[in-house]
Amino acid sequence: PIRFEQGSIRKEAAAFADFITEAAKRHGLDLSRAIFLGYSNGANLVSSVMLLHPQLIARAALLRPMPVLDEVPPADLRKTRVAIISGAADLTYGPFALALVGLLSRHGAQVDAHTVASGHEIGDRDAEIVRQWLAGPATVIAQANR
Repeated sequence: PIRFEQGSIRKEAAAFADFITEAAKRHGLDLSRAIFLGYSNGANLVSSVMLLHPQLIARAALLRPMPVLDEVPPADLRKTRVAIISGAADLTYGPFALALVGLLSRHGAQVDAHTVASGHEIGDRDAEIVRQWLAGPATVIAQANR
């Protein structure tokens, strides 16, 4: 089984959460309109921030992710919208993608899960899915509320 160093994950997630918070303050960013995109371990970092620092990330597209936290604290993700794209032939992360879908869903996130015919690499189909996801209902509502 694949296992990640838990202390490192929590430290990096806390540092990224601090960066996001400071950047939003400094630049006047509305995090409810921000969209986070992560690939592989970048996706793992974004999902960890979502679970360890709920309410910070409202929308995220995660490409080739897997769950990395051994213990997940209670997290209210009911206002969170996530796209997860796994690769059917991704032998490293692919088998674990459904576990992350379930984990985020159990915490209340609206998860749109997709599997593409590829390995761990990303390609045109991933971009197409993310574009369609961005044009979905939550994005339309956010644009209407400007």
